[in-house]
Amino acid sequence: RWDLQYKCCDWTIKADPDAVLLPDRMRGALSHRMGGASFITTCDKGFSVGPMMFGATEAISTQGLERYFSNENACRSMPWQPWGEDKWMGICLKALGVSPVFDGGFVGDNLCYGANCQNGHSSSYHPFKDPNAWMWCYRSATR
Repeated sequence: RWDLQYKCCDWTIKADPDAVLLPDRMRGALSHRMGGASFITTCDKGFSVGPMMFGATEAISTQGLERYFSNENACRSMPWQPWGEDKWMGICLKALGVSPVFDGGFVGDNLCYGANCQNGHSSSYHPFKDPNAWMWCYRSATR
């Protein structure tokens, strides 16, 4: 944030180390969603807050981050401890007027719809904590 590196690109991606990222697919999935303050929600399983941005791979537009950085104090009183950072961030961004954009195929996550590394379209897969499993997923996804 302080060095403004997030401004170099249209989107900032936060990924867990056990997520397999495919930047070319990610670039393609995000390229037609430019220009607005938005973030990608990836799991819609009837949550009370609506579709959520699962924390293994988070995508927030530059305009969305700027809105957050300008108004983050408005979110400080939200109870992040029982929620976790991904739910907190999604609720915070929505409260600040950043638009959620649902893409159920952006992340293949075993905590939501499943992580089929051979599906040919997801930009990220999660979780693959074992290095051999991570490499298997990466190789399967890039064949």
